[in-house]
Amino acid sequence: MNLAIVVPIKAFGAAKHRLDGLLERAERVQLARAMAEDVLEMVGRVQGIGHFAVSEDPEALALATYYGIEPIEDRAVQGQSAAVRQGFDVAWDRGFSAAVTIPGDVPGVTLDDLQALCTYRPEVEVGIVPDRDGLGTNGLRLIPPHAIALRFGEDSLRLHQDEAERSGRSMVVLALPSLAVDLDRPEDVAAYLRWAPATRALQVLSDLKISDRLLAFPQRRA
Repeated sequence: MNLAIVVPIKAFGAAKHRLDGLLERAERVQLARAMAEDVLEMVGRVQGIGHFAVSEDPEALALATYYGIEPIEDRAVQGQSAAVRQGFDVAWDRGFSAAVTIPGDVPGVTLDDLQALCTYRPEVEVGIVPDRDGLGTNGLRLIPPHAIALRFGEDSLRLHQDEAERSGRSMVVLALPSLAVDLDRPEDVAAYLRWAPATRALQVLSDLKISDRLLAFPQRRA
């Protein structure tokens, strides 16, 4: 089996609006860039697979190339599901019989968890990694890449489970802790600071003294 991994990356200037109020726009851009670089570097370290990144942002595509990941320009710009589908279609056309995706905002992802997600299990056609809240999808493995419709967004874990059931595909939910923590909301940032993996994203947050700013969001901290 040939497997490819696809990383969708939202344009840095349009990323992380839910952190508005905690971060200024230029700071959100800085954090989004650091997160993407953390993810791309780790993805590039997974051997024996195909590597693709999908983005409308030329800077993100240049970073992907730097880390040995093939860039795919997102011409449609219709959200995460469409971007991942574009990457999966390219992978399928290139002869990859399975595909994995993780987002560009899980900067603490470890090589062990990535390899676990990429591990071939022929009896499982759909592997889903939930986010920290158990509602979203922070990792998805499909055999073949078009096994189910992609439903990233609100409540995507349940929606992907429903798609697997509707399509008659075997499925498993995978608990991979380093993939669970994305940085969408102030409470996610607080959780990330408590975890404190040695990443570019953590350095950016530390330089911005985010711990002090989070005190303004006590009711939202997890």
